[in-house]
Amino acid sequence: MNIDKISEATASLSEEESIHSVFTPDDETPFPIDVLPANLREVAEHVSHEYKAPLDLVAPQVLAVVSASLGRGIRLITNHPDPTYGLTYMFIATRPGNNKSTIMKFLSQPLKDHQKEVRKIHRIEIESNLIHEHAEKKAKQGGKDWKPSKKEIDEEIGKAVPTLIAEHYSQEGLATTLSYNDEYLALISTDASGVIDMLKGSKAGGHNQGEILLKGYSGESYDCNNKVAADEHLEEIRMSINWLGTIETLRTFIHDRQIKGRGLLSRFCFAQVDDRILPSNATRNIIDESIRGGWTQFIEGLLSKYWRKDEAQVVEVSMSNDAIQLCVDFRNQYVEEQDELMWLESLPERWAENALRFALILHVCRHPHAPQDHLLDEETMKGAIAVMRWFIGREIACMEEVKDNNPAIGQCKEQVFAYLNQNGPTKVRDLNKRRKILKKEYNHLLNEWVRSGELAMWNGSLGNAPSLRVAIPGDDRIPADAELITNP
Repeated sequence: MNIDKISEATASLSEEESIHSVFTPDDETPFPIDVLPANLREVAEHVSHEYKAPLDLVAPQVLAVVSASLGRGIRLITNHPDPTYGLTYMFIATRPGNNKSTIMKFLSQPLKDHQKEVRKIHRIEIESNLIHEHAEKKAKQGGKDWKPSKKEIDEEIGKAVPTLIAEHYSQEGLATTLSYNDEYLALISTDASGVIDMLKGSKAGGHNQGEILLKGYSGESYDCNNKVAADEHLEEIRMSINWLGTIETLRTFIHDRQIKGRGLLSRFCFAQVDDRILPSNATRNIIDESIRGGWTQFIEGLLSKYWRKDEAQVVEVSMSNDAIQLCVDFRNQYVEEQDELMWLESLPERWAENALRFALILHVCRHPHAPQDHLLDEETMKGAIAVMRWFIGREIACMEEVKDNNPAIGQCKEQVFAYLNQNGPTKVRDLNKRRKILKKEYNHLLNEWVRSGELAMWNGSLGNAPSLRVAIPGDDRIPADAELITNP
């Protein structure tokens, strides 16, 4: 046996796909708070301190609320033919008692206040129009003194009430709301379990309700079977999503076959923040008024600029060449490892796109007054990639936990070990090519089983090209001179 080729075998990007990935599970590294602009960092740290909540929970929520404020009003011009909007799909899970609801209540309050104010103005306009219409018809009978009742105003507004944020939904309900709101909506929930049940079709005969979310991520057109909106065709819907829930709810979400199979999971940036609940004390914890006022003014400013804007009013931001190159390099990293990462379903396919969305969010926060007058630079892109890498580490860690309960993986392991018990040492490529026992997306499991001592692996090549073989440890059919690989 050519022992000199062992290192080549373990590092090779050959058919055995034995590589050391730069994308690994990581649920310990803290959120990269330093890459946030000073205005966001100050809010995140202050809210985390006063609410005794993990910064890993608060900081992503700050980004999610900014994302919801951007709507369709600003977009990023990249090296791709289509623009990128700063609209993220986010799901953060934590232990009950970590103040996720109170944190979201504070951070999202400017969204609710702005929506309330816009609805108030809209109501006044409707009332004025009704009085004007009535006056024209009834002028001779003194109709100018007439005022519509609350019921009459409500009936006139109907489903056309200005809406920025919603929680529970049906696809038909979302389609209707989107049709009256320039085809943009932010979905926000601090109890994602009910939303996930609806998504899985609990109130729709088990039919998955995720199609409109798929369309909303990419800005695609949507036609609803049950035509309830005045405009039955939605041309280019956009949505942002911010869900908070328990760790068990996130695991249910990740494990759902339709959510993964239809590509919805890959559109989400998700993380499990399993920090211990901090002990209480008698200190009077109060949000500083300067923080509250600054946050409110900042979010309201974004909403005034970017929510409910016509296409002609959309702001466009361009990227520097260095920033584009950083994103290209980031994408190519996982493209090179795509076979090894295949077990993550389609998650890696959206990593670069989500990094660009975070980049636009960071850019707007750095240049809130005129983001279009500044190129999105290398530093901002680097920060966005750091945020995305934090999510990637958490996502992979979540996926590893869930896969232990995946019956398909358990069945695959049974088949592999049964075959090796009966047939002895086998080439890795034979397991998935000739015998079709090991699916390609599960190739990485061989390395895990070797590292845990459940399988023995060695390079059985007599030539230059590596040829990895595996067997059950202790099998007397393993060559006596085999140099075992313990950490592929």
